[in-house]
Amino acid sequence: MKSKLDNYFKISQRGSTIATELIGGATTFATMAYILAYMTGAMSAVPGIDLTGVLLCTALITAAACIAMGFFANAPIALAPVLVIPNLVAAMVASGDATYGQAFGMVAISGIIFLLISVFKLRELFAKSLPKNIKIGIGGAVGLLIASIGLNTSGLAAAGEDGSFINFSDNSVVLGLIGLVIALLLTYLKININGRTYRVKGALLISIVVTTIIGIPMGVTVLPESIFTSGALASIGNVAFQVDIFGALKLSFMPFIIMLLINDFFGTLGTGLAMAGKAGLLDEDGNFPAFGKVFLVDSASTIVGSLFGITTVSCFAESAAGVESGSRTGLSNLSTAFFFLLCMLFSPLFLMIPGAATGSALIVVGISMLETLRDVDFNGAEFLPVAVMLLVTAYKGDYVAGIALGMFTYLVVSVIRAILEKDAKRLPQWPAWVLGVLMVLYFVF
Repeated sequence: MKSKLDNYFKISQRGSTIATELIGGATTFATMAYILAYMTGAMSAVPGIDLTGVLLCTALITAAACIAMGFFANAPIALAPVLVIPNLVAAMVASGDATYGQAFGMVAISGIIFLLISVFKLRELFAKSLPKNIKIGIGGAVGLLIASIGLNTSGLAAAGEDGSFINFSDNSVVLGLIGLVIALLLTYLKININGRTYRVKGALLISIVVTTIIGIPMGVTVLPESIFTSGALASIGNVAFQVDIFGALKLSFMPFIIMLLINDFFGTLGTGLAMAGKAGLLDEDGNFPAFGKVFLVDSASTIVGSLFGITTVSCFAESAAGVESGSRTGLSNLSTAFFFLLCMLFSPLFLMIPGAATGSALIVVGISMLETLRDVDFNGAEFLPVAVMLLVTAYKGDYVAGIALGMFTYLVVSVIRAILEKDAKRLPQWPAWVLGVLMVLYFVF
């Protein structure tokens, strides 16, 4: 059995072990389990929505997408519903601008278009048109985003009433600080024994569990009354299979569909490249050979998700937690999927993990992602697009916007250099210009 797993997932070939992959997948789950609470919170704005059904469908679709990514693409990149989109969909339904079915019909249409682009390998063409410096720099941008999410989730980014950077009067913030210290120590701790250096395996997972336990006497970790999900399977029918694709085919809905498509495109492109770079899966030109399969899984997951009342599903940046723990293959995704399926039975148990625990781990992950910048070319015009990408991501907290403006900067700089140096070879190829148009649309819609 072990040899079959090793051969199929190329575990030894990528310098990993089965245990490392399973731990990495569990770590990824721990850092992204909040998506269950996030989805239920966002969709609660929809009148009469069955939140238990939303939670169950979120866990089910996330698990299915991770399994597909693991087996088909053999990449340690987990998928889940994209943040922000659930809030937009819920607001649209709550305001009466679209029915529940129409809203998810728009999600389905964006997924179908995405699937067609993937089948005809146009996304691979676009991905390869990105300059190598941006492909590498994307990892740093994602790192900044993850660290920012971690700071906010743990409360370490919020100023106290006295203007201090950390509000020590809030126990959740204190727990976040404790969790950060634990995560840093376990992640970077090296022990030398008989001339050999050892590091703590599953450091982030251990830090999340320990921080959660410490939070119990502090009153931050709230123990659930029951560890079992009640009224489970019956609730799925209340949110699933209500998609109305034909009802979503309205001209007034096109801007929203385009927004969904563009957001998913750049989100997958950025996260996929960043995770592949961190896991050492990029080739010498900075390309990710399995990108075509990643695109297909991503787009298909969005379509299936829409049938279950789940918004756009895409590559999740929190996958970096598993990669940092050593994940290098799709086997880690099967581990992540297992825990999400388990959530369908024991959701209260998993939802009790406080933001202070996951947030502190994400800060460490973000710091580690910045290490990818060591391979960036920092010479003048080559670095300018990357600098713009990093600055926009840090300032706006939107790495998709960072990638868009970074790419736009690359196009402008390339044209200027082509004119000044009278070298037509400096001009980007046509896929890069198509990306430029899409980037403009991203900001328009």
